Amino acid sequence: MAIRSSGIKKIEYLESYLSTEVSFKFFYQLNNFYISPEISMLAGWGRRPSFYKAKQYSVRHNIPLLTLEDGFIRSIGLGVKGYQPLSLIIDELGIYFDAYQPSSLEYLINNGQEQQSRALLAIKRIREHQLSKYNHAPVVILQTKKDSQKILVIDQTLGDQSIKFSGVSAKSFERMLQQAKTDNPDAVIWLKIHPDVISGKKQGHFNLNQLRHDPQVQIIAHDCNPIALLQQIDEVYVVSSHMGFEALILGKKVHCFGVPWYAGWGLTNDRFAPLDILQGRRQVRRSITQLFSAAYFQYARYVNPNTGKRCELEEIIELLALQKYWANKLVGVINAVGFSSWKKNFIKSYLLHPSNQIYFSKNFPKQAVSGQQYVIWGNKKLQQCKQLQPNNEVKVWQMEDGFIRSIGLGANLIRPLSLVLDDQGIYYDPSQPSRLETILNNIQLLSEQKQRARQLRHKIVSQHLSKYNVGEAENWPAIPENKAIILVPGQVEDDASVQLGGCGIFSNLELLKAVRSNKPDAWIIYKPHPDVEAGLRPGKIVTEMLHKYANSVIYKLDMPSCLDKVDEIHTISSLTGFEALLRQKKVYCYGLPFYAGWGLTEDRINCERRQKRLTLDELVYGVLISYPLYKLPDDDNPYLATPEQIIDYIVEQRQTNTGSNLIHKKSWLARLRALLIYKR
Repeated sequence: MAIRSSGIKKIEYLESYLSTEVSFKFFYQLNNFYISPEISMLAGWGRRPSFYKAKQYSVRHNIPLLTLEDGFIRSIGLGVKGYQPLSLIIDELGIYFDAYQPSSLEYLINNGQEQQSRALLAIKRIREHQLSKYNHAPVVILQTKKDSQKILVIDQTLGDQSIKFSGVSAKSFERMLQQAKTDNPDAVIWLKIHPDVISGKKQGHFNLNQLRHDPQVQIIAHDCNPIALLQQIDEVYVVSSHMGFEALILGKKVHCFGVPWYAGWGLTNDRFAPLDILQGRRQVRRSITQLFSAAYFQYARYVNPNTGKRCELEEIIELLALQKYWANKLVGVINAVGFSSWKKNFIKSYLLHPSNQIYFSKNFPKQAVSGQQYVIWGNKKLQQCKQLQPNNEVKVWQMEDGFIRSIGLGANLIRPLSLVLDDQGIYYDPSQPSRLETILNNIQLLSEQKQRARQLRHKIVSQHLSKYNVGEAENWPAIPENKAIILVPGQVEDDASVQLGGCGIFSNLELLKAVRSNKPDAWIIYKPHPDVEAGLRPGKIVTEMLHKYANSVIYKLDMPSCLDKVDEIHTISSLTGFEALLRQKKVYCYGLPFYAGWGLTEDRINCERRQKRLTLDELVYGVLISYPLYKLPDDDNPYLATPEQIIDYIVEQRQTNTGSNLIHKKSWLARLRALLIYKR
């Protein structure tokens, strides 16, 4: 492919968009009178100079020409801020905003296959999540009288290519505003100014100082979410802005003063649009779902940045919906307090969104700033945090490792692939509610969500996964027949989950004694925590006492293999209990872990707050899908991932042997050094 634009070369996953290998050559590398056979296509962007240069080469050398443009649902943030496109348009005929000539989109609308039910569902999701081309802007509520009609007039930047190629000029904007006022003499006319005009980067088409004295006109002089804005509007006046089509999918009446791609099909008021430039090309009436199917399903192409592969619109909708969910929660100034330097490297990638700023500090300020949010690791800094809590305007999030974490232990400074953020408590502290507990108490799954939970559980079990995915080969002990086999996973005794969730049993020896008392005839296998066995953390049981209560001890075997071989798991609060539930094993809880009290485990302690009886699908969905955040270790990719994508990544890393070194391959000195850093 030959290009003139360095911007095109910077597009990530361009080969995936094109479904072919790309070898870039810039035009200045090509001879004007000879072009090498390896150049099979040329590409230009929109109607910029790079396109016209490419067009000259295309005509001269009879080489196919592609026109590239951003798709209609592009990214979470602005391209000028470095956000890569999630969708791209590749047009072999023209380009959608050039009404003077045919485009592939126009062909698809005329001849493409409508996918009505799919389109209606996608439109519903776009409306629910208020998704647009860019998705960084906040929701703005228009301040107006309740019963007054609201008319929106949309400005564009001076020199916008789509204006010229929709058959009109800059003068059309003033005419559009006057017509809106004439058509709606008693309505409030809301004039939306382009964000680049507000920031001073570009010019618009209106004299704002003069319009501020017009009693009928209200100026929207700040960036705002387009869908949320349109949902408050009755009618929309546009020249060629894509917001006109977004208004159509919201059921609004749209008046066109240029000829955008969605005009001329019987859906818009085109009384003022110069439809003659179409030369009779748009002669048939089309439905909104036909236009949507052509533009969003067939014309635009999508690539998921978490896989680097082509995908469908629905996958991008869910990607952005997840990103916006957390962006709306983590808005404004976020203060991360007390984080060690190695944690700072990955914390920011989980927290950063276009709508916030992240700052790190060692301690809480003497006085909290109203409206700001704070993030701490686990229970660290919790006492300082409680001094801020009387201020109801200050939100504090507790952060911890997620449940599918990595290949290797956190104590080895292995970057986590999942974290949890909790603004109510933290999942391992049963003394108070947590966000996870609230999720589980209120969970109601649709059929497709139940299916997703089942498939996720099957994927974890079939791929032999656990939280840390470490372990080595080890002989399994010879066990007499007709003996119930019980696994007792050891824990770090000063770990917060034991201290807060032990409920009277705070040591591994106490646990073993309780298990033996409960199951005197069972074959008990004890598996010590690797950090405890290495002498780096408290919780080791002296050999004599260990063999008094346990029949066998397993040290190195990976946890999924252990779980496959046993009948029951008895634990204080270990995550192993949850991993056992995934494998449909019987689990006895001697403390109060997050998965206890929902009717799926045998519990020594009752938690009155946990009233709902859950199915395994509901527990899996709440714990592994709704509660954590997942992130691939690529700081250039701003998007959160799904648990399924994290599992695929772990499996790939294991197969290619590029995952982190496993715990037993590190010396005790190296692990001690890592642990000291980890504990900071």
